[in-house]
Amino acid sequence: MITANEAWYLHCTPEQVGEDAIIVGDRGRVLLATELLDDAQLLNEDRGLTTATGTYKGRKITVSAFGMGAPIAAVVVEELASIGVRRVLRLGTVMTAGVSELGDLVVAHGAIRGEGTSLGYLPLEYPAVPDFELTAHAEAAARATGLPVRTGIYATADGFYTDLMRRGDPAGQAELYAERAAQHVVGTDMETSAVFVVARARGIAAASLCLASVDGRDFSKLDAEPRREAELQLLRAGLEALAA
Repeated sequence: MITANEAWYLHCTPEQVGEDAIIVGDRGRVLLATELLDDAQLLNEDRGLTTATGTYKGRKITVSAFGMGAPIAAVVVEELASIGVRRVLRLGTVMTAGVSELGDLVVAHGAIRGEGTSLGYLPLEYPAVPDFELTAHAEAAARATGLPVRTGIYATADGFYTDLMRRGDPAGQAELYAERAAQHVVGTDMETSAVFVVARARGIAAASLCLASVDGRDFSKLDAEPRREAELQLLRAGLEALAA
């Protein structure tokens, strides 16, 4: 039975979460994050929305998985805000665009609102922009890893096989890639603009720092071991950003 102050899907209460949260797509990254946190406690695994809380350098931090796409990312941000989280940092993956290359850490300075979820919160004229202080912390922590760092605008969209990837249509993909390059976009994903808008609507801070794990030109991917190591560095950078 859900209690009055319990988040609907995350099944967490205000006492169980910190004021800072990391949100990730892959639930495996939550389990990876628990290896970096002190006194980590797994709070929820229902519907794959795996959530844990622990401490990092004395700061209580919650890590939640949302899976894929703007609708469920918005649910997780909304529920975290409702139980007391004040800062949300998205740590995930993007497809390269423009100047970004495989293995880069990509910091969002804003996002094109190509998804539909955020319209339920604020009109399309409202910009999808991050909290600048949290973004500065994320960018500094990313640069401290020694990995290449890109900054700029993301393009967020709902349709993976229509808006982000035209598999089996090289000419269509080249056209899409050229369009993003002309817009000076540095990464494409399915969540960031919604995360920014929902956070603004609910009066909390948000930022997005992602690993470029798929090449937007030919869909080549980081190999498994380099990707795991880069994801570990991404998580460490996120924790350092929130502890700064």
